Amino acid sequence: MKCRIIFSILFMLYAYLIYAQNSAEKIRNNHENTLKEIEYANKLLMETQGKTKESLNELDIINHKLAKRREYLMGLEVEVNVIGDAIDKNKLAIEQIGFEIQKIKRIYGLMVVNLFKKRTKSYQGMYLIASNNLNQFYKRVHIIKLYKSYLKKQRSKLESLANDLKMKNEELNKLKGAKDNVLTKTKGETLTIQQELNEKNKVVKQLKQKQKQIEEDIRNKERIAKKLENELRKIIDAERRRSKNTKEVATPAEKIISNDFEKNSGKLPWPTQRGIITGKYGEHKHPDYKNVIIRNDGVYISTAAGENARTIFKGVVSRVFSIPGENFTVIVKHGQYFTLYHNLINVIVKPGQAVNTKDVLGTVFTESNKKETILYFQIWKEMEKRDPELWLAPM
Repeated sequence: MKCRIIFSILFMLYAYLIYAQNSAEKIRNNHENTLKEIEYANKLLMETQGKTKESLNELDIINHKLAKRREYLMGLEVEVNVIGDAIDKNKLAIEQIGFEIQKIKRIYGLMVVNLFKKRTKSYQGMYLIASNNLNQFYKRVHIIKLYKSYLKKQRSKLESLANDLKMKNEELNKLKGAKDNVLTKTKGETLTIQQELNEKNKVVKQLKQKQKQIEEDIRNKERIAKKLENELRKIIDAERRRSKNTKEVATPAEKIISNDFEKNSGKLPWPTQRGIITGKYGEHKHPDYKNVIIRNDGVYISTAAGENARTIFKGVVSRVFSIPGENFTVIVKHGQYFTLYHNLINVIVKPGQAVNTKDVLGTVFTESNKKETILYFQIWKEMEKRDPELWLAPM
C-alpha cells in the first residue's frame, strides 16, 4: 500500500515537472518572440533617423516597444516563479521518499538480524519441527526469501528514484539560478525603459505643438479609408449583379474557398513578412492624446523599407487601382471574403489573376519625409468589416 502511495506521488510529481518544464519552455519562447519584436521596433525607429517630420506612427512604435519590454520583464518573473514552485514540490517529494526509504531500511535491517539469529539456532530445523509437514516448511522458507527479495527490490527502486529526483532538483536549481541571473541583469531594463519613456515624452511634446496637423493627418487617413471602402463596395455590388440570375450568390468553388478562409481564422500569415501593428482596428482614443479619436476599418502595419506586401490566402485579384494623390491598392477575392492592401508601388499582379498564399503583390511604399513604411490592410466578408488582427497568426 505504501509503495502505491509513493508511486502515486512520483507520478504526480513527474506530471507536474513535465507541466512546469513545458510552461517554462513556452515562457522562454514568448521571451524570444518578445525580444525579436523589440529588436524589430528598434530597427523601424532607426530607419526614421534623418526624418524631417515627426508622426504619430513613430510614437506608436515607441509605445509598442515599451509594452513589449514590460511584457518581457513580467515574463521573466513568471518563469522564475514557475521554476521555483517546481523546485519546492520536488524537494517535498524527495523528503517523502526519503522517509519511506528509511522505513524500508529499518524493516530490512531488523529482518536481516532476525534471520541471522535464527540461522545460528538452526532456524530451518525449528521451521521443520514447527511445520505440520515438509510442504509447509518449504512454503515458510520460500515466503521469507520472497519477502527479503521484495524488500531489496523496493529499496533499490526507491533509492534509484530518489537519485533521479535529486538530479532533477539539481537541474531545476541550475535553471532557477540562471533565471535569477537573467532577472538580475534585466533590472537594468528599468533604466532602459526610463530612457525610452524620455524619448517618447520628447516626441509627444513635439507632436503636441502640431496637434492640428496631427488631427488633419488622421482625418485624411479616414477620408482615404472611406474612398477605399467605396471602391470595395462597388466590387461587391458588381459581384452580386453578376450572379443575380443564379440561385446562390457564391459558386460551389467560392464556398469552398470561403470555408477554408474561415477555418484558418487566427492562423493566416501576415501580409508582410515582418511588421508590427501600429494602428489597430476600430474606434479608440490615442493613449497619449485623449482628445484624438482614431477610427480604423483595418490595421496599419509598420514594416521595414523595401518590404513586399503578400496575399494572406489563395484567391483572385479583383482590382488594382489608385485614388488621386495615393499609391496603389490591390483587392483580392477569397470566395465571400475580400482582403485589401493599400499603399503599394511596383505592383506585379493584374485583375483576374489567380494568387496563392504569400504571393507577392507589390512593394510597400516608404514615405520620404517621415521615413515610414506602412501597409494599410483590411478584411471584409461581403459588406461586413472584420478585425484583421483576429485573423492573423501571431508574428
